[in-house]
Amino acid sequence: MCPTRLDPCPNPPRHSAQTVTPSSPARHPRPGVHTRREPARLPDHPADIDVGDELLTSNRILISAPRHRIEKRTPFLFIIESIWSWAILAGLQVGWYFWGENVMGFWNWVALAVTVPYAFMAIVVAPWWRYKVARWDVSNTAVCSRKGWWTTQFRIAPLVRLQTVYTTRTLFERWFGLATVNASTASAQGTVEIRGLNLADAEALAQHLIAIANLDSEDGT
Repeated sequence: MCPTRLDPCPNPPRHSAQTVTPSSPARHPRPGVHTRREPARLPDHPADIDVGDELLTSNRILISAPRHRIEKRTPFLFIIESIWSWAILAGLQVGWYFWGENVMGFWNWVALAVTVPYAFMAIVVAPWWRYKVARWDVSNTAVCSRKGWWTTQFRIAPLVRLQTVYTTRTLFERWFGLATVNASTASAQGTVEIRGLNLADAEALAQHLIAIANLDSEDGT
């Protein structure tokens, strides 16, 4: 404490509180003025938005793993068709054996030795193998089918390129209540064939593809 109020203190007391430096006055928006954040810049054209990755991913899923199997009774259809085809060949060989010249008898046995293994593969093994391989699928952009047994064939057709969609039923398919859906494009090799479908499913799929083709008819070539 100082002796008197008029005498200066030789050692003024040190306060523990820190000296507060006055800061600049807070800036408040004027009445009626709101702070706005600058919006993000959008592309000048909608085409600048990259959607290719999404379509590519969708196509990868469609191509790598078609989801739908054909009907379980389709292998029996394949067996009947194979028996019919090989029965014709066997009939020709029998006729060759009985009405051919004797000098050709050796070649008859050679033909028989070759025919039997192939017939066994086509009638017994191939139908179930074809059933395991066969798949089909349809998305918002394409339709595809996979088939075969010794050689696997995979075909995919963009929906906007479809020109003709139709169903077919052979005599044997009618026996088993099955049908085939064909979706063709302008390409000579562009027909996607989906065999082994139930008749109701085949008609529904054909109607679905026809509806999409009609909607996008202006884009087809």
